[in-house]
Amino acid sequence: MGVTGMRWESRAAGVAMLCLAWAGNHLQAATVVLGEPPRLGTGNCDPFGCPGSFGLGTYQQVFLSTAFPGTISIDGLAFFESQVLSNGGQPAAGTYALSFSYTSFGPGNLNLTSPGANVGSGSQGFFTGALPALTPEGAGNELIITGTPFVYDPADGDLLLTVTVTGAANPGPALYLDEAECGPKTFCPPGTSVVSSNAYFGTINGLPVSGGNSLGGLITEFDYTTVSGNVPEPGSMFLVLAGFAMIAFESRRRRVFRVNARRTGG
Repeated sequence: MGVTGMRWESRAAGVAMLCLAWAGNHLQAATVVLGEPPRLGTGNCDPFGCPGSFGLGTYQQVFLSTAFPGTISIDGLAFFESQVLSNGGQPAAGTYALSFSYTSFGPGNLNLTSPGANVGSGSQGFFTGALPALTPEGAGNELIITGTPFVYDPADGDLLLTVTVTGAANPGPALYLDEAECGPKTFCPPGTSVVSSNAYFGTINGLPVSGGNSLGGLITEFDYTTVSGNVPEPGSMFLVLAGFAMIAFESRRRRVFRVNARRTGG
């Protein structure tokens, strides 16, 4: 490689390193748990622990926008089993599809007639497949689900999690995951912050069933990355992208040079 090529690659690598340094300083991984404290001695087996028993097809849970710290990229969820451990339940079998969207129906006000009516803008798939096994955590267990990152801006509305399941079957005892202390819509202990509510839709004996809007739902941990500090100016971002383009160009030029050298015996 000539001197000119070395200079180009060096400059491009320098720009790329600046980009990585900016990302390291501004992207921060964190978690937030919504719905604590749990209701003692009980839990909820929908939608992950007993959908086959109740003909569950769709489960939805809305989370209050003000419970989030700002614009975040959600890449993981965790649900907890700490109250009904003696049951020995495991995640139900079946194919689960989890998606996020915005919604205009806040906690306690989900539409119980049609789950599609609750889904607002920005709907995006997060996870599809069989549920993972429980992970031991402290004195209990966690159900941890990772998926395609979803960028959520609380300024645009409340967050809706939609869970649909097909081929549901309960392999053994039902799994009861921790739910928020608030119970029916009319009851919430003093000092408890209402951050979510849920709704379910299914079919039993061929007849549609639905319910929910309790001021609670599953206690949910969000694993996310947040962006702090100033976003780079468009010109700076152009330089970053140009740096990566320069590296790709130089790498390709070197590959072509080596191929030509082998062809000519040089």
